[in-house]
Amino acid sequence: MMPLRPLQVFLPALAVLAAQGTARPLAAQSVRLHGTSTVQYVQLRPIQYDSAADSGAGAFVSLPETFAAPFTQDLEVSAWGLGVTGLRAYGLFRGRAALGSALVWPRSNDHFDALYAYLELDRTSYLLRLGRQQKASGLGWYAFDGLDAGWQPVPAVRVDAYGGRGLARASLDAPNSSAITSLDPLRPDQGTILMGASVSAAPTARSTFSAIYQRELLADRSGLVSERAAFDARVGLASWLYVTGSADADIARRQWGKASVSATWLASRATSVTLEAFQYRPALDLSTIWGVFMPESHHGYAATTTVTASPALTLSGGLTYRRWQPLSSGSPFLVDVGDTQTELNLGAAWRRGRCTLDGGYHLQTGYGGKQSGGDLSAGYASEGGWRAGLRATAFQQDGEFRVSGGTVYGFGAELRSPLTDVVGMSVDVMRYLQRRGTDPTSLDWNQTRVSITFEWVMGANADHVSGGGYQ
Repeated sequence: MMPLRPLQVFLPALAVLAAQGTARPLAAQSVRLHGTSTVQYVQLRPIQYDSAADSGAGAFVSLPETFAAPFTQDLEVSAWGLGVTGLRAYGLFRGRAALGSALVWPRSNDHFDALYAYLELDRTSYLLRLGRQQKASGLGWYAFDGLDAGWQPVPAVRVDAYGGRGLARASLDAPNSSAITSLDPLRPDQGTILMGASVSAAPTARSTFSAIYQRELLADRSGLVSERAAFDARVGLASWLYVTGSADADIARRQWGKASVSATWLASRATSVTLEAFQYRPALDLSTIWGVFMPESHHGYAATTTVTASPALTLSGGLTYRRWQPLSSGSPFLVDVGDTQTELNLGAAWRRGRCTLDGGYHLQTGYGGKQSGGDLSAGYASEGGWRAGLRATAFQQDGEFRVSGGTVYGFGAELRSPLTDVVGMSVDVMRYLQRRGTDPTSLDWNQTRVSITFEWVMGANADHVSGGGYQ
């Protein structure tokens, strides 16, 4: 199946949606463009297994430092005033390139993606969206080329139905494209059809509910790719107590996936406490061989609290416990890594006028080894819109996934400034230095990372740079 070009998505959509409204004399057309150009410089140190290292015992060793310089260009286009009330054309396109990179940066050879490309008809009680789009729900992110139809019979209730050609998750390629089958050669050599329906309601000011059902089939309907459902709710039992719950089910495999239930107690205007119980089980399509390896699930409990100690100071803390289920099959990569994990997080944020100071500490023990680290940042924002900041970090890991017996320190700075009312620039620089331990097999973490971004807007309502975000 050939990939759809943006025009192949837009033109049929225009014909169908335009027919939904009564044509009127053409109103003043408006177009808004929003662009973001980002170039990065990333130093990396590849590693290689050396059987002679560590006195012949074998170990991974650091190779000479190299770099990558990826470039991305995002272009957002929004057009309205097309002669039909509520009709809008929207597109978000991304271009990629590698600027003299010594390394092959992921997806740098995939030079173009249409992240969104649809026509939308928005009326008082319904909304139609036709073209390439992405849908976020309790099932995760799914992209498709097709129709999403929403109906709002009353202000507190919304019903949606959607369907179309399915796209591979996280890549926006067809599931049978060469980019996907090269990584998963046993996948069926055909595309998929994605369809689903959802309902959401807010019966009171303190309660919301939603549910979604989704089914994905092979394009010739010869097999099922996935069948899933998800539910979530939030209920305010009182002005000081809220309960939330969510769950998703893999109907095709007849098992529950992710689930959580939590309660938040607003002890005072300055203090809140949240208790949570959760379960995590990955969901994989039936069309991939990776489901055979049975990804291990875990469950756990968490407690978090936030205290506003003063108008300028906020403190936070959290404790999380996780327990993995016993291995269902042997793995050479998961030996003596433990079955439980405890995680502690502490944070503080201080605000005074235009100055900010944020700090955090993280400690994790158990499964995957011991990991600890801290972050500190300070910033100043001016009335003119520019912002400058300094950052520092330090972390170390011991165990299975480790920075072998050493500590990594990082120091950096950021500057964000409007160049004009419609053009802005940001620069981020970070340098990492490792204090290596006595372990002769310790890997070298020293590296520098730089990111430079230009953002601009033009056209209708282009009175300022938004500072990030689309749609």
